[in-house]
Amino acid sequence: MKLWLALALLFSLVQAAQVNSGSAVVVQWPRPVEVFQGGLTEIHVSGQNLAAVEGRLHTTPIVFYPTGAHSFTAIIGADVEAKPGQSKLVLKATNQAGTSRDRVIPFKVKAKAFRKESFNVPPSFDEMSPETLEEIRREQAAFARAFAFSPSEPLWEAPFVRPVSQEASVSSFGSRRIVNGTPRAPHTGTDLSAPMGTEVVATNHGRVVLVGSFFFAGGSVVLDHGGGLFTMYFHLSEFKVEEGAMVRRGDVIALSGSSGRVTGPHLHWGARMANARIDPLELLTKISVNSERSALSKSIIKQTEK
Repeated sequence: MKLWLALALLFSLVQAAQVNSGSAVVVQWPRPVEVFQGGLTEIHVSGQNLAAVEGRLHTTPIVFYPTGAHSFTAIIGADVEAKPGQSKLVLKATNQAGTSRDRVIPFKVKAKAFRKESFNVPPSFDEMSPETLEEIRREQAAFARAFAFSPSEPLWEAPFVRPVSQEASVSSFGSRRIVNGTPRAPHTGTDLSAPMGTEVVATNHGRVVLVGSFFFAGGSVVLDHGGGLFTMYFHLSEFKVEEGAMVRRGDVIALSGSSGRVTGPHLHWGARMANARIDPLELLTKISVNSERSALSKSIIKQTEK
């Protein structure tokens, strides 16, 4: 009798294990993440029957996109002025049965040494007229509207390309000027040498969310690549696109110039990832090429073009 009860108990435990195995969430989580100020990193989460992954860094949502059978990837940027130190990346993985598992991943921002330049100028150099201040406010409001919304689905597909073929100048991303002893805001783009009238191409697929001329940035185009990723193109001499248009990687969007507050023709190329101001050159080297991701982005582009 005791043997029969033991066998019955064992059988019930096996049945329960078989039932629960379908709802168990087995996940391969990323290792602790480290990224430099102004840098970019790519993280991967995968697991059997994994259906979705969500993430959050502080209060900022992290967008994950599928990159294979039951695998997901996200790109995370650290702002050029992010405070170095340790924080937490909170992840949630859900399988096809609706069962979830959470994991906290250590996230570290590392300090980076950026170029500094110090000089003195007459006080009149920085004086702004009321009309100029109004232009600056208009510029700030226009860019704030452009960055206010981005669809959760990424429109881009790797690889990213340079908007012009020329190399970056020496005083480029993250450099800071100290004028009359007062530190100014860091340079949040990468300056690419570009003679007047050079064709500027879209670094990847996206939607044109801003076309305009402004005091500091001059002729400007902003592309929304989805998933919270934007790229910016400043000091342009001529526009080749209109707001609302969908563009594909390599499409000509403008001609380079010297408009705005600059001393000569070049292209200021900028990027923002979930509001973090990052070095756009990171887009060329830190994002993996994935065939399934490519097929998905092409499908999304076709849907948005309808």
